[in-house]
Order: sequence, then C-alpha cells, then structure tokens
Amino acid sequence: MPDHDLSPYEIAYLFGGADRVAVVALVVLHEGGRIRITPDRHRVYAERRTAQDPIETVALAVIPDIGRVLGLTRLLVALSPAVAEVGWRLRDERLLPSSRLGALWQWRRIRRGRSLRRRLAEAPQGLVRVAVQGTAGIADDELREIFETHVYTLPKHSPLTNPKRDRPVDPLHGRTPMNPATYDFTGGFDGSGGWDVGGYGHAGGSDGGGHGHTGGSDGGGGW
Repeated sequence: MPDHDLSPYEIAYLFGGADRVAVVALVVLHEGGRIRITPDRHRVYAERRTAQDPIETVALAVIPDIGRVLGLTRLLVALSPAVAEVGWRLRDERLLPSSRLGALWQWRRIRRGRSLRRRLAEAPQGLVRVAVQGTAGIADDELREIFETHVYTLPKHSPLTNPKRDRPVDPLHGRTPMNPATYDFTGGFDGSGGWDVGGYGHAGGSDGGGHGHTGGSDGGGGW
C-alpha cells in the first residue's frame, strides 16, 4: 500500500494504535465544529451530529446530550469495531503483524511497517501530523493543552474494566473490541438502569440493570 493511499486513521493506527485513531477523529470533529471540548472540565459535547465516516459515527454516538468526559469518550471510540477494522485493514496489507504471537516471526511485515513509519514521520502536516505525533501534533494550542493535561481513570466497577467481556466475535479475525453501542452508559449493563453519566457514580439499581450508587467526581455529571 503506497504512502499516499493511507488514510489519516490508518497512519494513526500505525503510529499509535486504536487510541491514536480516536484522537484523530475527535480532533477532526472539533475542527469542524461538530463537537466542542470545554477547557475547564475537559468535557465533550456534540454540536452537530453529522458524520462522514464510520469512526466519526461512533465518536458522535458515544457522546450523550449532556456530554461526556474526554477520557471516556476517547476510550469508547478506541474500543469500537470501526477502529478495530482499521487495524485489520493494515494487517491484511501486511503492514502489521497478524497478532502478538505473529510479531515473533513476521519480520517482513515489521520491517515494512517500520520503513513506512520512517517515511511518514519526515515532514507530517495537518491531520497527518496528529496521526504521526499524537496530541503533540495538534496545532490548536488550547485543544492540545486539553488533551495533554486531561487525566482519566476508569472506575473500578466499569464494564470496560474487563475488555474481553461480552465482545462480539469476528469469524474472520477472532475476537474484536467491544461495541460501545452494546452498553448504554446512561443506563446499565443491559441499557436500562445504572452507570449514570454523572461522575464516576452509578445511578439506578439492580432492578434497572445497574449497580446502585449515585455520585460524580467531576462536578456535574462526568462520565
């Protein structure tokens, strides 16, 4: 696959994996005015829910009307099947090892990927710079500071604490990351009761599919 055929998402995955893809998607949406991220609370709000690709669709879908903290938004996008598909495309093009075990012997893929990354890193511009350098490549000073100073800790009882739980199985590639749509984080594990978006607390109860507990650590609804 020639360098110019790689999308910013594919370049991002080559350099930083699924999380880097999520960063690129959020930067694109922010620059286009479709989301805003508050500098004080680092909270993401959807302004216009118009997506141009499957990853943008996921990014906008995981942001509820009351907003969501940047760290969890970023994590949910990174765990989505749409982002996982980017990785599988790169594996199909033999730019990444087929698995961690495959990395022990698929040296041609590894050398090819390294060579490509060296070329792409020479003079990245615009969105490619974000894909290559991560948050350090964000041109907007305020947005870059938000990304680089935000710290998110996944709550101990989050359904995402065990990422292998309830993930759909891809018959071609084996297990894939969970689909955030299978969990309603304004509801419960079954979409009808706990995991309030407020802070790290949970609202709801055992009769609604949640696990009780109310509260929030970010001062206003912060998951």
